[in-house]
Amino acid sequence: MNYLDLYLQRHNCKRYDVYKKTGVSQQLLSTHLNKSIEKYSSKVIIAIAETLNKTPGDVLNELLILEKEKPIYEAYNPNDLLVGLKSKYDKIIIKGAYYKEVKKIMNTHLSDKELLGVNLGSAGVFSILIYAIESVMGLFSNAEKMDKEIEKRLKLYKIIEMSEHGLVLGLKQLDY
Repeated sequence: MNYLDLYLQRHNCKRYDVYKKTGVSQQLLSTHLNKSIEKYSSKVIIAIAETLNKTPGDVLNELLILEKEKPIYEAYNPNDLLVGLKSKYDKIIIKGAYYKEVKKIMNTHLSDKELLGVNLGSAGVFSILIYAIESVMGLFSNAEKMDKEIEKRLKLYKIIEMSEHGLVLGLKQLDY
């Protein structure tokens, strides 16, 4: 899980902010995205601490607590959602006005049962046809590149919980 971005998000910060303030390369920061906190380099911990005006010990303690929590990634806009989808968080909660747009996208996806029925009924041929149609539609779509990327990655998720204030998505592969 990407604890680095989640920790920075909770402090209204991004990896770019750490880079700008400390000079630690974004490449070095990105190598820590899927590492456990124990394997974070001291250089990265110190850079985060400097950016957030904290001590390195406080940052490390907070990161370790975050790792134990197994938190849900929160997205409030397309940029946040894309970061969560690319990192393949187990669960993503979408809050604010943006969740209605994501809900519309999720409602257009076929359920696992529907996909299974299509694949069994057509001996898998129809799934290839669906893929081809979606690819052609993507080429001629007027949607922005980010929206296309979000829609493509949302296929890996299903709606777990829905309320009038947000939407919780879960990674489908965890069900298997």
